[in-house]
Amino acid sequence: MVLASVVDPAVVFEIVPGTATVAPGANAGNSGVVWAIAAHIDAFALSHFVAYGVLAWLLAAGISGIGVDEDGSRRVRWLLFVVALAAAVGLGVELIQAPLAARTASATDAAVNGLGAVAGAGVYKGLQAARGSRQ
Repeated sequence: MVLASVVDPAVVFEIVPGTATVAPGANAGNSGVVWAIAAHIDAFALSHFVAYGVLAWLLAAGISGIGVDEDGSRRVRWLLFVVALAAAVGLGVELIQAPLAARTASATDAAVNGLGAVAGAGVYKGLQAARGSRQ
């Protein structure tokens, strides 16, 4: 993630044209809320959301069960730690970008990183709970 944060995004646009946003008229034949939202999604924001969701998922999977009491009371604290850690990495990456000429630090990206971390940890926790109820 850190390497991707220092690469000039113009290079990505040259390699993969049209990756900045989903073109508003690209799905003109389709209607509905999903297509209306998809027409305005910034691909980079979506990639931030997914990347930090995956990071939080992997962190949660990596530390699951560490320091957990018999009744599971510390699980929520560990999950909050995972979210905070993943969001802190996202904030750090944004701060690394601040002095770079080809990049721009963005509070919006940092917020999307945090939301992705919450979503990734939440999905991990939800799937763990579902697996636990089946056993």
